[in-house]
Amino acid sequence: MNKQTIKKLRNWLQVHWRKPGPAARVTLLILAFLFLFPVVFRLLPFPELSEFMAQEYSCRIYDRRGKLVQVTALSGGGRREFTPIKQIPKKLQKAFINQEDKRFYFHHGVDWLAILRAITQNRRADKIVRGGSTITMQIAKSINPDKSHTIKRKLKDVFYSYRIEAKLSKQKILELYLNSIYFGSNSYGITSAARTYFGSDLKNLSSGQIEILSYIPRNPTYYNPVEHKKRFQDISEQAGRAAANARYYKYPYNLPHFVNYITSEYQKNNKPLPYELYTTIDLEISELAESFLREALEQAQGSRITNGSLLLLNNSDGSVITWLGNGDFFDNENSGQIDGVLVTNQPGSSMKPFLYALGIENNILEPSTVLADVPSQFGNDKLYIPENFNNRFNGPVRMRIALASSLNVPAVDTLNKIGVPAYLEKLYQLGFDSLKKNDSGIKADLGLALGAGEVSLYELVPAFSVFVRDGVFLPLQYTKTNSPKESKQIYSSDTARLLCSILSDKTARSLGFGYTQTFQTDYPSIFKTGTSNQYQDIVALGATKNFTIGVWMGNFSGNTVMGKTGSSLPAWVAKNVLDKLEGGRDPAELSFPEPEHWHKERICSVSGMKAGENCRSVVTEYIKDDTQLSTCNWHTLIDNEVQVIYPPEYQQWFRMRKVSGLVEYSQSKLSFITPKDNALFFYSSLNEQTQAIPFEVIGGSEPTLDVYYDEKKAFQNLERPFIFSLPVERGNHTCRIICGTESNEISFTVK
Repeated sequence: MNKQTIKKLRNWLQVHWRKPGPAARVTLLILAFLFLFPVVFRLLPFPELSEFMAQEYSCRIYDRRGKLVQVTALSGGGRREFTPIKQIPKKLQKAFINQEDKRFYFHHGVDWLAILRAITQNRRADKIVRGGSTITMQIAKSINPDKSHTIKRKLKDVFYSYRIEAKLSKQKILELYLNSIYFGSNSYGITSAARTYFGSDLKNLSSGQIEILSYIPRNPTYYNPVEHKKRFQDISEQAGRAAANARYYKYPYNLPHFVNYITSEYQKNNKPLPYELYTTIDLEISELAESFLREALEQAQGSRITNGSLLLLNNSDGSVITWLGNGDFFDNENSGQIDGVLVTNQPGSSMKPFLYALGIENNILEPSTVLADVPSQFGNDKLYIPENFNNRFNGPVRMRIALASSLNVPAVDTLNKIGVPAYLEKLYQLGFDSLKKNDSGIKADLGLALGAGEVSLYELVPAFSVFVRDGVFLPLQYTKTNSPKESKQIYSSDTARLLCSILSDKTARSLGFGYTQTFQTDYPSIFKTGTSNQYQDIVALGATKNFTIGVWMGNFSGNTVMGKTGSSLPAWVAKNVLDKLEGGRDPAELSFPEPEHWHKERICSVSGMKAGENCRSVVTEYIKDDTQLSTCNWHTLIDNEVQVIYPPEYQQWFRMRKVSGLVEYSQSKLSFITPKDNALFFYSSLNEQTQAIPFEVIGGSEPTLDVYYDEKKAFQNLERPFIFSLPVERGNHTCRIICGTESNEISFTVK
């Protein structure tokens, strides 16, 4: 508007407003109303419209390759997918405008000409043959809480229509309409309708399919192309052809446990699911893993194993590749809908690597360190007596073998030296938050060494991956839209590399598992398994440089597994999945790096010391650069014959196993092996005649021992090995021992 026009308008207003006639006043009021109407309506809050625009939509969930995993159902059933107007083809938009509202771009919410035309045609036909509602009015009807068929409600629809037009642009109104309108068969919106009837996305719809979709909203039941194909032959040839091929689409229902976890996370954070979610899942690998898991569960039916779960990670970023919560989601009899990835169970020996790694970090252990696998008692107020899986003891074993073969006594002894609080703190750093609940980790006490605390695969698998990631922990990531999570250095890179060396050592593993093919791979890999006390839970963990996998099998009913199945079945699943992922690759590409501050040295396989001239079995082991090994003094030449002289703590094992060699008694301080000072015992009336408290003593400079029970002599001149028993009597007691000039005393209580 130029200056001259503005001047003329101002002059006209001055003349006519000062001398207003009725026509001028009406004209000005109408102009003012038309100007103020949209402004006021735009500024006024419109809660009904806001609520409608915030309605629930389905979420299209894709895997990392763009394959559709699921389209989530609405809370009330059905599906409503959202597609931005820019992604809805123009020809589809035009088809709906032509069918529903030809003058859509030329009215302000109500098309009075269309209403008059509809009234005229309906009167002539003496029935309703045409509607006069615009696209905007159809939205108004949806948001109007009054669903009656009164004039008052229709006037409110008109009022709402004007308000909608004042609030939203034409493109936004069309977008809202096309994404909300009901198409029958539990499908809302054009995207869900295209998928429901034609299994197609919008960009691939044919002209005939578009024509059919534009008719359906008139009467979704009457114009259902699957149920009433012939009705579209009368509309057009292309519509008839499209209807002939219409089929109900079977929505994919992949990885339901994983999808449930995602939706629950959004709900927990009070966030709606996005319209589209691109995850890190790989459907192809997931289907392969699921086939192995189901096969293993079928094999285990005779052992009363009914449930299994699997979690597979990409080590480079901690992203989830496969999440299988159970073998069969729809197996209601065996609680198939419970997500085994999230359920906490006893992990058994699968926790031992974290303990031994901490022992290395604290300079308590090296792979060459010899640990005593002998009958032992730990604790004071709570007595803990661990045994191995096969109920045998192996005497002196190097830490490498103790971990790889999953021996129990050395693990408990290591935890006893480290301390439960320090170990728990490390486990918390690794993400084992389950151990914080109800102080379950603290209550497990020394049993933590053998996996007494309950944890989940969700925690266990990313924790295990730190060893192939140079000691770095990465939290799980399951969507591509997630911002990268902070990594944490849990163990030094050298410690992690040593653990990889041990857990991939087939020879070190043979003492506990033999040379089983379950752990044999053509590429560098590490494995660790675990079984709970009652064989209720069996776990296998495996990893390569690229992937980490965890498999759990057992049953949610709590029933004990029948037979000692060990961890062979879940280990078989883990190995087969890794074989498919890494098989055929150059092993050199997957090799684990060497620790930087350690060197290899020849050591005695029995004593773990530097190999001497009398050592018959020598192995090469990593030794810390600043460690000075002493030469083996266990192998000694006596009467021109090499003898093994064991330290005194092996006396009971030596006697039980009847191994060749000798036990050195005189070089150690006189002390009790069992029980510990201030130990607590409980009297049982069921076996009064057979109850006794076992004692084992080592050290001393003389060949015999005197024992005093509550200051009364119980044994005199007891010969080695110093192993004896005292009767069980309620009360507080003392036991004093004398060997030559040395003596020692402990107290204990029987309740």
